[in-house]
Amino acid sequence: MIGPYQGIFVSDLDGTLLREGRISTDDLDALRRLGEFGILRVIATGRSLYSAQACLPLDFPVDYLVLSTGNQVINWQTREMLRSLSLSGQEVQDICAFLRRLEVNFMVHDDFPDNHRFAYHRGKARISDFERRLAMYEAHCREEAACAKMNNASQILAIVDAGEAVLHDLIARELGSHSVIRATSPLDDRSIWIEIFAQNVSKADGIMHIVNHHGLHGALMAAIGNDHNDKDMLDLAHIPFRVDDAFLDDDEKYITTPSNTSAVAFAIAHFMDILHSGMTNA
Repeated sequence: MIGPYQGIFVSDLDGTLLREGRISTDDLDALRRLGEFGILRVIATGRSLYSAQACLPLDFPVDYLVLSTGNQVINWQTREMLRSLSLSGQEVQDICAFLRRLEVNFMVHDDFPDNHRFAYHRGKARISDFERRLAMYEAHCREEAACAKMNNASQILAIVDAGEAVLHDLIARELGSHSVIRATSPLDDRSIWIEIFAQNVSKADGIMHIVNHHGLHGALMAAIGNDHNDKDMLDLAHIPFRVDDAFLDDDEKYITTPSNTSAVAFAIAHFMDILHSGMTNA
């Protein structure tokens, strides 16, 4: 055992643990068992704390949340914030000016802990997924055509149609000093969300913050995900799992979960078999 933990298990939330608006009993039971066996449990999600709290009860069996694709890390048991990064006011103005030139639809999220609130700018084309998100957060958003009043921001989110993945590559290339991460919209399962953060923000970097915090550099790590923004954390894990209906491209290094099963429970069972086998052979 390494300190109080003998391993690390990380799960994405939407489309992996949370499927069709619910978390299965099998997955919940498996997460509880991990805690009993001294496994550090982490949820790594693109959601903000505000959004995560809407679907996770206070007693949810997890130790840490990596929020906003790695921008924040919180101890779920104590609610202690371990990390929060932001874009400076000048960075916000420069990025907004660039996105306005591209004529895309984007949102500029306030700094933590109010990062569920945002200003928005409509681009040239009407994007239904963008309008859908505005309707969902009607009480927390405001239209600012130039975003001139924004100071520090937690992130900037551009939403484009599914066929415009090339825009992610363009934005990532032009904003090379920032983290630019592609995700599939959890609202329509097809539109592309292009998330822009401060440098070095990613799910993997958020997970490593926890590893460093606990000194768990030698611990066996498993991770499961389903989307493009999970790739870096799957590449970090010793045992990476991909859900069977993932948006993320298949790769021979991923273990794909069987269909018609609780993907997280399957991954946990497989992980524990490997962990116990290693302990037995040690």
